[in-house]
Amino acid sequence: MLRRVLSFGVVFLALIGVSALVGQSAYADWEEDHPLFSAYPNADLEQAQMYDYEKFSLPASVVDTSQNDPQFTQVDAIGDVYWHNYDLENVSSLKVYENYLAAAKQLGFKELFSCALDACGDEKQARELGSLVAVRGDVYNHYRNPYYWLGEKDTPKGKILAAWFVGAYEDSVSLQQVIVETEPLQTGLVKVDEAYANKPATTAEVAPLSEEEKAKDHSMLPRYPGAKLRNHNKVDTETVTIPVANNAADKTPLKLTGDLARHGYTMQNVSTLKVYENYKAALTTAGFSFISQCELEQCGTEKQASDLGGKVSMEESVYNWYRKPYYLLAKKSLPTGNVYAAIFIGGYEDEVGLQQIILEEKAVQTGLVSVNADELKQQIDAEGKALIYGIYFDTGKAEIKTESKPTLDAIAELLKRNPDLLLYVVGHTDDTGDGAANVTLSRQRADAVVAALIKEYQVAANRLQAQGVGPYAPAGNNTSEAGKQKNRRVELVKRLR
Repeated sequence: MLRRVLSFGVVFLALIGVSALVGQSAYADWEEDHPLFSAYPNADLEQAQMYDYEKFSLPASVVDTSQNDPQFTQVDAIGDVYWHNYDLENVSSLKVYENYLAAAKQLGFKELFSCALDACGDEKQARELGSLVAVRGDVYNHYRNPYYWLGEKDTPKGKILAAWFVGAYEDSVSLQQVIVETEPLQTGLVKVDEAYANKPATTAEVAPLSEEEKAKDHSMLPRYPGAKLRNHNKVDTETVTIPVANNAADKTPLKLTGDLARHGYTMQNVSTLKVYENYKAALTTAGFSFISQCELEQCGTEKQASDLGGKVSMEESVYNWYRKPYYLLAKKSLPTGNVYAAIFIGGYEDEVGLQQIILEEKAVQTGLVSVNADELKQQIDAEGKALIYGIYFDTGKAEIKTESKPTLDAIAELLKRNPDLLLYVVGHTDDTGDGAANVTLSRQRADAVVAALIKEYQVAANRLQAQGVGPYAPAGNNTSEAGKQKNRRVELVKRLR
């Protein structure tokens, strides 16, 4: 709050005259009173603003508030705009108004419009009238006992318009003051360096990446020049869900399995548009076709764009990088399988964040793990059980497939070398489908293993007991193909009797 105490009265009139005052340039400290009108004695300057060459519409009628958009007659002016808000105590709005009105008339201002008390409309209309000239855009409670005055004066410099709204609340008065000093637009303030303007366009030099950094990028789609790698990972044979753009007619995401690479980059002082167009051009040149894409508003609301980017991000969030968004999902068919690229680009201030998924589609390769009797014995001795992944069944069936023979051979050899060993043969499934049905299926598969060992390898039946637990004892997650594969297994658990 700025205290302004002027003992010599309301009006400040320099002996050199009004013309000299308004002929000066905008005063340096606009948080002072305007040179034409000082503050009322003991008034507090609550807030002040000044705009050099601005448009301002001053109300010149009572405000019609019967419509959603209040209507009023206005006087438009362009020039230096000075806004002031003064608070006073223990004085009436009438006395303050009459003093400012006397000062304006003494300076030779011509009245354009004025209203007093009920003539300013009802309480809602008076408040709206005052708010149109208030620095804060609202007079809050100070709309009671209202007075408003608008006038103009021609000077050698140009026309000056002045408006005051005076309103009261309890024992305080608030005065809103607007003064507009009209003037022609001053140009030539911005200089052009013609030598710079005539220079040919140049490409900013970017420091080359080290071999270590290059190796972190995907070999098919290296990073944008100057981009910094925020995070990345590469997974051999993973299942991932890739979203389509928010403007797609069919919003069903793609669920794909293959070699997965994810990257997050940030870039400085470049637009999301430029980054997007470069990635789009690179994928087009490489022979990709676009499955889905969106640009700016097509990507939905800020929340929708943020959620879209989060589904591509390793961290499941793009944080602040969701503004001015772009997204593309592209595909290329290769002899080895399809390759998919999903890229979300968003900005925040002078930084761009890019989230990237590249999925090289392929089936899960099996048969990589072999078992033998010695390894099985070591697992049982160390943990009381051994996990078996080499016994294969068709989906939903309990018949053992022929490619399971090497594993059955190893189990039979284990039992032959260790004649006192008793085992539970426990079947497990992933969590796909009904839980009770999976328990039944896992028991049927365990029964099939026991039956094969008894019939084909002459293992004594009293050494083996079959059991099935379905999905209720997982070894991995059920949200990825790799996790489900861990859960589809047979366990050999050591029995004590």
